[in-house]
Amino acid sequence: MIGIIKLIASIIIIFVCGYIGVYKSKKLKLREEILREMITFLELVKNEINYMLNPLPNAYEISRQSLNTSLKDVMGAIVVDMLKLNNQVLIENSIIENVNKINEISNYDKEIFISTLKNLGRSDIESQFNIIDNTIKILNNQINEANEIKLNNSKIYKTVGIISGIMIVIIFI
Repeated sequence: MIGIIKLIASIIIIFVCGYIGVYKSKKLKLREEILREMITFLELVKNEINYMLNPLPNAYEISRQSLNTSLKDVMGAIVVDMLKLNNQVLIENSIIENVNKINEISNYDKEIFISTLKNLGRSDIESQFNIIDNTIKILNNQINEANEIKLNNSKIYKTVGIISGIMIVIIFI
């Protein structure tokens, strides 16, 4: 009976550690997806402003409809606050607060998102296009970095997770 309990506990420990490794690996993939979605979002915002002459909150709302990750909810909350609040400082605080809710991206990625979203609201149309174009260039570099990190570390996280589980089982048995 004790042997069966040890076997079940060992299997559970290995699966939990393996799951943690898979979760870490998935987080690397999500970072790349969110960065790609931000580029898509910015390109759509640029088109909405340029061709449809939509004001920024409307351009954000229309553009965010094509998103699939947590960025969609974050941008939705920002749009609501942009429409509800008249104070630029409060809107900037909303941008900071909501972008920081995205756990899958790095702090540098968050700074890029925050800086871009804050500056888009302060500038004329030409400056907004320049900001968007510069941000897209930076995000493309971040995507290349994220992809490289994902390729190098994804298998490592999975393997380390399973090996850690096996080591824990060996130590306690």
